[in-house]
Amino acid sequence: MITGAVLSIGRGGTRSPRCTISAGRTTMTAGEDTSKLPRPRSSGPSEAPVLELTDDVPPLAEVRHWAGEVLADLAEDEITDTKLVVSELVSNAYEHGQHPLHVRLRRPCGLIRIEVTDLSPQVPVVGRSSVRVTRGRGMLLVDRLCRQWGAVRHAVGKTVWAVLDRRSGHSNTSLTG
Repeated sequence: MITGAVLSIGRGGTRSPRCTISAGRTTMTAGEDTSKLPRPRSSGPSEAPVLELTDDVPPLAEVRHWAGEVLADLAEDEITDTKLVVSELVSNAYEHGQHPLHVRLRRPCGLIRIEVTDLSPQVPVVGRSSVRVTRGRGMLLVDRLCRQWGAVRHAVGKTVWAVLDRRSGHSNTSLTG
């Protein structure tokens, strides 16, 4: 299991651990007027695993593999749901954001929180699904799978977050007996 490390994936899939500072948070939900929200403040170093995104195209296979390693002790369905949400948020950041920066996974009190930060101020919205359109369902999937989701605006950019419930409370570790 990976804890408290920053993993950077750059051109050619190279990895290099580094440290990071997490940004403060002002929480909002998609579509909410953010003009009167206070600016976020900096906080101390983060203990949550972070994957830096430095490629020009989304390294989705690497992102999913990293999420699986970070959450290896959880039940398989929880890992699968997390990988799907991570993939959709990272894809959305590459498609609509400006230079995605990093992915962070947190596990507070029976939850899984996924955070993707990019430089765009635009918050995502849930699109409409249509049988004629083969794209644009990412945030719809996130909305349906997650307990809640939203975005935090920063002085430059935003962090889109999504929270999944830990349904089982059990891990992948097998019991013998």
